[in-house]
Amino acid sequence: MKVKNIDEELSKVEIDSKTGIKVTLMSGDSNISVFAAEIAPKTKLNPHYHKIGIETYQVLEGCGMMKVGDYKDNRIHWTDSFEVKKGDCFTISSSLVHQIINNSDKILKTIFTCPSDHLGQDRYFVEDV
Repeated sequence: MKVKNIDEELSKVEIDSKTGIKVTLMSGDSNISVFAAEIAPKTKLNPHYHKIGIETYQVLEGCGMMKVGDYKDNRIHWTDSFEVKKGDCFTISSSLVHQIINNSDKILKTIFTCPSDHLGQDRYFVEDV
């Protein structure tokens, strides 16, 4: 068994050009994996969705805004947004477009669980026009 430290693992990775944030695999397999994410101040995750499986989030540090919506007629129809802060836990359903935004001056750090394909073949980025 290998134990990883979230802060140490995030310090080793660069910002992912597709998502705009730092993401690293902490543990798991193809069915369910645990990832750590770090969203820099005044930064947002690029909006995207997944066709299969849910994502559960746990906010470890900081605060931000999560936006969710549907992708229809080649555009995002935002249906909800809610503030998230340290200690909050929530689920994003499959096919739901989501985007987390860090409007603060401090790092927003989360862990999230999902099938490993959410960071591979089952990740569909969409533009917010």
